[in-house]
Amino acid sequence: MPDFATTDLVGFRELTPNDVSEAAAFLTDFEWPFHGVRRLDNDAAVSVVTQPGDGSRRVFWIIAGGSPVGLVRLLDLDDLHDGCPMFDLRVAPTARGRGVGRATVRWLTEFLFSQHPKLQRIEATTRFDNLAMQRVFDRCGYQREGQLRRSWRSDDGQIHDTLVYGILRDDPR
Repeated sequence: MPDFATTDLVGFRELTPNDVSEAAAFLTDFEWPFHGVRRLDNDAAVSVVTQPGDGSRRVFWIIAGGSPVGLVRLLDLDDLHDGCPMFDLRVAPTARGRGVGRATVRWLTEFLFSQHPKLQRIEATTRFDNLAMQRVFDRCGYQREGQLRRSWRSDDGQIHDTLVYGILRDDPR
């Protein structure tokens, strides 16, 4: 399998209302071990992928090798004037470890900074034990800015530390 970060095989397509059922099925097909809820039911998955009409978030398919391999949600877009956007990244287990996450974070960083000229910062979080995501942030120029102790509750009742990352418009990428 190719390393998608070093090829032009990764693309992104914004979800439309017609994609909601397929995207929800994608989310319910897999476990998401580093998210608050490991296995989503259909109602929760529909909620994740439905784009509100207020512009507060946008959801994109991640396409690799011609097929959807993940979803990325851009969050807090309605608060850019005095805040910063965040994102939620979900890559299918079959596509993990092949550069899809890295390609996605690079794309969304450039997308947000190019679409929002006044935007100065993008913020990201991950669980302290998600080493793969930490490597993605490091390779994409994000700086580790802090650790929030016992702040990430998972559906099995465990409480994990959260690592906070950020990138500024003028940081090297």
